[in-house]
Amino acid sequence: MSSGSSRPTSVRGLYTPPAEEWVFLPPTVSPPASAPAPAPPAHLPTPFTPEDDDMVDFGLPGPVQMFASQFLTTAMGMPFEVGKTLLQVEYRPRKKYAPLETDAVTSTQQHRDWGAEDDALSNPDEADVYFSDRLEAPSNTFVPPPPPAPDASGYLDDPSPSWLLKDDPDISRGNGVWGMIRRIRATPSEGLPALWKGQVVATVHAVLSTVLQPSIHAILYTAVPSSGTSLPLDFPLTALPHPVVPLAIQVASHAVTQFLISPLEMLRTRLIVMPANLPSTPSSLTLLRRAITEEGGIAGLYLHANLLIPTLLEHTIRPLMTLSIPLIIERYFGISPDLAPISYSMADLGLNIAAILVILPIETVRRRLQLQSRSDGESKKIRSVVRLRERDYIGVVEAMWRIVTEETSAPRKRRMSEKDEGGWLSGVGQLYRGLGMAVTAHITVFGLGLVSAGLGGGRGVDSAGWKEI
Repeated sequence: MSSGSSRPTSVRGLYTPPAEEWVFLPPTVSPPASAPAPAPPAHLPTPFTPEDDDMVDFGLPGPVQMFASQFLTTAMGMPFEVGKTLLQVEYRPRKKYAPLETDAVTSTQQHRDWGAEDDALSNPDEADVYFSDRLEAPSNTFVPPPPPAPDASGYLDDPSPSWLLKDDPDISRGNGVWGMIRRIRATPSEGLPALWKGQVVATVHAVLSTVLQPSIHAILYTAVPSSGTSLPLDFPLTALPHPVVPLAIQVASHAVTQFLISPLEMLRTRLIVMPANLPSTPSSLTLLRRAITEEGGIAGLYLHANLLIPTLLEHTIRPLMTLSIPLIIERYFGISPDLAPISYSMADLGLNIAAILVILPIETVRRRLQLQSRSDGESKKIRSVVRLRERDYIGVVEAMWRIVTEETSAPRKRRMSEKDEGGWLSGVGQLYRGLGMAVTAHITVFGLGLVSAGLGGGRGVDSAGWKEI
């Protein structure tokens, strides 16, 4: 380019900004005050500026919203929890361990067998002699029988309580959780609302568990010097070279949390078992007050052997097995979730079912022990919608032995013989009531995980969402 050319050396001075310009500024930065903001053109839409008033706010405090969310979540699974609880505590003895019921049925049938009397008085002469002797005999003074003595609560024993669930095989159509739910719906005194008994107590228990467990975990984590306090609390155990101490801290935090709120589980179990429509059925606060005053105070709700031992067993073994499953799969089986996701999911399914086989008998015995009154005076029996064992269990081991030897899990029939009751394996099946529902839930989660992985979810957010459901 020649030096005598009329073109300037730079064209920056010739640039004129247009009248309308897109300006991208952070929300905290405001335009200069001297230059008024230009009005948007008529052909462009009004710019959207988010404001606090546009956010959804119910005007409720955070704890209230948390309780409401947990209440709705608990309500989704409460019918299955009620059916499982009633299934676990129901006493179904073999015929040789139920002599009173057998004798009652036999005596009723004998009293109703009037054919022999008709045959004995079929002769008209014998009938005339019979009635003449009855007319000539002196009249005996009628002495009414003594009234029955009431129980400790002031109520008379009902030989056939109206609040018991219907035990018709045509209604239940099985011994599982669904069968118990059908029995509850078919009983007029219970009905569909009874599937949500103990809903409030279960929600309070879930909220306290969610709030307390992270705090207790943090306290234990900082109290143990060798726990690796520089790592975050939610750091995965599989990424640690030595996860024994962090695993023990997590298990201890779960056990301590569930121990502190264990009285709520006892209240939930008793509320589920009690009749729903009886006026004498107490509320949850009344039940708690009676348990404190009649069963050894607050210490009795925690330290009694029938409550302390099963609580520590269940809430130590359950988190230990649940948290150890990823470690076992990756370090002992050598299966990586990234390289072999299907094999990893199948191993996870198998170990979760194995964990259920260990936990379910302890859970069954614990719920039965929660229904036993521990008052120092006369034993106060809990009114239940299902049959309970008349004599109390002594402990965990004795309760398991009594369940295996005295009860049967054979399908219900209108008339059952001793051969239909099965052998000792039928008694072992009583310790695993609700197993079918639990296994079905895990298989469903496994199937949904495969579907989400096939759709591109993998082990990301979609897979975690299915497992949470």
